[in-house]
Amino acid sequence: MNHKLITEHIKNKIKKKDLKFDNKRWEVPFLIKCNSNNLYLLPYHSEFWRAMKYIDHTLSFDILEDNKMAYETGLGLAKFHRICSDIDLTKLENTIKDFHNTKHYIAQFNLIIKDYNFIKLDDKVNKRVQNLIVNLSNHILYVEYLLGYLMGKSIQSNLIHGDPKLSNFLFDIQDKYVVSLIDLDTVSSGYLLSDLADCIRSICNMAGEDSDKIENVYFDINCCQYFLKGYFSIPNEKANYFEFLPEFIYLIIVELTIRFLNDFLQSNRYFKIKYQTHNLYRAEVQYRLLTSFITQIPTLSNSLHEIGISTNSTFVSDVQKIV
Repeated sequence: MNHKLITEHIKNKIKKKDLKFDNKRWEVPFLIKCNSNNLYLLPYHSEFWRAMKYIDHTLSFDILEDNKMAYETGLGLAKFHRICSDIDLTKLENTIKDFHNTKHYIAQFNLIIKDYNFIKLDDKVNKRVQNLIVNLSNHILYVEYLLGYLMGKSIQSNLIHGDPKLSNFLFDIQDKYVVSLIDLDTVSSGYLLSDLADCIRSICNMAGEDSDKIENVYFDINCCQYFLKGYFSIPNEKANYFEFLPEFIYLIIVELTIRFLNDFLQSNRYFKIKYQTHNLYRAEVQYRLLTSFITQIPTLSNSLHEIGISTNSTFVSDVQKIV
């Protein structure tokens, strides 16, 4: 029903020609009702299937091709936020429990490592796990403080996509501008900063989450700057507290590192894997991205200042002491 609510909202705006950002097309992956039951779901062989409108002449990507695409990704996310800024949040259902609840993942992490039988791991894997646990433990205390600090800021909730990774953006096949955001199952009430941070985390790791060589993983600040230029080229009337964007990027990378490690230690229940230690490797990739991001925070702060957004200088000094 969340999917239906948001797609009908966007369809109505397209029909009324309310999208006055530019003359580029914007489409929505709306659901198609089944003839057999007049519902959006079809039960078949103990599973559920659904159909959506196919959005033609588009491509999706796992890794950016150039800085122009980073700009267009920022612009596309800003369009999505602006289009959905007047949706009634009370009509949204909470579909994924504890989604982006960093405290929940930390509590889960603490419980898992308390009772985990590390002896069953071979020595090499065990050493990798222990290194990650030590490194994460250095951050977790600060994350818990930071979450309390941000809670006191009463940041406004808005409609967010929830999983704005690069592969969920559809680009026009010829001109490479964003035509649509897909995979709307994670749409919920949340912070715009969470969407921005998660998108930046995704696109600024140019090596990808499954990079062949972990040495190639770094946070591309140049890509981030182009993304920000694209995003802030469209004013958002509900935008607030953007000075905390560095904190939210930091939190989302720590959170995903913990989630990948938790999943590995729980026998890979959530994320799909190609080999047994896949989620452990993903956690290591995210931690390497985190350490690289921390070195780039001063540059990110300067970029935000140029846009007219102040940042918290205390955060920069605090987080750099951890690594």
